[in-house]
Amino acid sequence: MIKFLKSKGLILLLSATISTVGFTQDNSGFLSNIKELKELSDIMDILKANHVGEKEPTKQTMMQGALKGMMESLDDPHSNYFTSEELESFKEDIQGKYPGVGMVIQKKTDEPLVVVSPIEDTPAYIAGIKAKDKIIAIDGVGTYNITSEECVKKLKGEPGSEVKLTVYRESAKETKEVTLKRAIIELKYVKSRMLDKNIGYLRLTQFGENVYPDVKVALEKLQKDGAKGIVLDLRSNPGGALDQAIKIGSMFIKDGRIVSTKGKVGEEQVSNREGKYFGDFPLVVLINEGSASASEIVAGAVKDHKRGKLIGEKSFGKGSVQTLIPLPDGDGIKLTIAKYYTPSGVSIHGVGIEPDIKIEEKDDFLFFDGFVTNVNEDETKESRNKVIEQVKGKEEADKMAHKTDLQLETAISTIKAMLAGEKK
Repeated sequence: MIKFLKSKGLILLLSATISTVGFTQDNSGFLSNIKELKELSDIMDILKANHVGEKEPTKQTMMQGALKGMMESLDDPHSNYFTSEELESFKEDIQGKYPGVGMVIQKKTDEPLVVVSPIEDTPAYIAGIKAKDKIIAIDGVGTYNITSEECVKKLKGEPGSEVKLTVYRESAKETKEVTLKRAIIELKYVKSRMLDKNIGYLRLTQFGENVYPDVKVALEKLQKDGAKGIVLDLRSNPGGALDQAIKIGSMFIKDGRIVSTKGKVGEEQVSNREGKYFGDFPLVVLINEGSASASEIVAGAVKDHKRGKLIGEKSFGKGSVQTLIPLPDGDGIKLTIAKYYTPSGVSIHGVGIEPDIKIEEKDDFLFFDGFVTNVNEDETKESRNKVIEQVKGKEEADKMAHKTDLQLETAISTIKAMLAGEKK
């Protein structure tokens, strides 16, 4: 997995390229599986009748366990079984929307829930919740002895319903009760700014279900503000929706193929560029070992078409495509259905993409702010530095706080050189 993720939080990670492509079902049917199904049924009866333990097994829980085991037998970390609750949470990650209060959180064993940052314009943000606030109870239930997942479950709920938080703020040495009304929280994965008078910076932290319009608006604004060259930052972007990778890759590729896929039967499906092309400006794409899946599709297209320079570290190397298959009881499976190939026909699965200019960054703290961009950067940085201080000490935290982003600095100097070359 991505090495920089050190703690579990409110925002779950999406590490797969998700496709809306259909899947092939073996039509040999129930009768062809009757022997195996009878054995499964017999084992369920034996367990139900004889097992003595802390929990009483039910047919539903045993079947869910069997399904999980079936998926695990594929020895594919990207194919998973989801209960109905897990499936709903997974869909929320893809869509970038969930019902809740709007906080990025941390939870350590035997410690209270800690706010890393409130998300802008959400109930938590409007109520004045700040980074480093400790949520010591949710609806009267203490958070010291429950898991991160249990905290998340308690914070989520129907939009319009209320949740009462007991909040301790260290700086004020006070505890207070805060009642929040849950709402639909919309996560943003796009951040942009001008780095110089003619260099624009565009960061995409995740390929959410409909992130292309936000990327399009951001890039158009950068160009309107005078950007003649663009740094596209895909570092630690774990992937997301395949169709969004194709649309976003097409923004930078003038003609030809973005990606192709091959499924079980070996038929190749080619995805050529589509939509608006944004011009032949100098382009640098930042990648690292956390850049996976959809990020690698875009980076691979840029590299194969010689459209720009890749700077950073070798990417993760996830070259497979998954589809989400709902099951009758409300649960579902995420199944690998194809491998994808860069425009030159290369599979990067298990290999990754090498940057044109290799700049290693060994300190993961640079991306502590995670996968949501609509958070208060100053508060997130302060919270991040506090965690570093706890782990490595004040002296090391001070060094890291003032550390230069060498990969970004190299990208800026590379684009300046490209622009200077154009003038000549």
